[in-house]
Amino acid sequence: MTAATEHVELLRSSSRRFEDGKDPQLPARPATGGLSPVRSRTRLPRILRGESGQSVVEFGMVVPLLCVLVLVFVDFGKAMNYWLDMTHVANQIVRQAAVNSPNLTTLAQQCAQLETNELRTGSSSVDSVTITTTYPSGQAVGNVVTSEVATNYKFIPFINKTWTIKGKASMRLERDPTAVPASGTCS
Repeated sequence: MTAATEHVELLRSSSRRFEDGKDPQLPARPATGGLSPVRSRTRLPRILRGESGQSVVEFGMVVPLLCVLVLVFVDFGKAMNYWLDMTHVANQIVRQAAVNSPNLTTLAQQCAQLETNELRTGSSSVDSVTITTTYPSGQAVGNVVTSEVATNYKFIPFINKTWTIKGKASMRLERDPTAVPASGTCS
């Protein structure tokens, strides 16, 4: 054998002894305590050495944020739906006033109109609705009639923040108003 081959064989054997914790040049355990200069390699099962648990932990950290975002988007969508419904009701009320129709002259009839547009059904997020009908330039043909429907909406109920959502519509009077729509609050 050549010297190089002997040297390689000596390195391999000392490497095997070091991995097994039997290196004769270093003590297996320190006599006085502290850290051992020999680093024993413990063979953990593959499942304990893997990184698959990392993704579970990261997913667990991200899920609450994603759930809150979904709830915010859903609640914002509900608020937009209520705004559209109130705008439609205001449009119907102002149309009835513009053509001088007696269909919505009482507050009870206007509140019933809100019920048919499903603004109030099944919602604990909307407070009472206020309906206001005004004639800014007077009650003559050609002038404008304006109707505004407003409510307070509890955005994300556990935060306890409220927004005022308003639906507003204006039209030109086509007839002299004799049947004036009522203004007030629907509870």
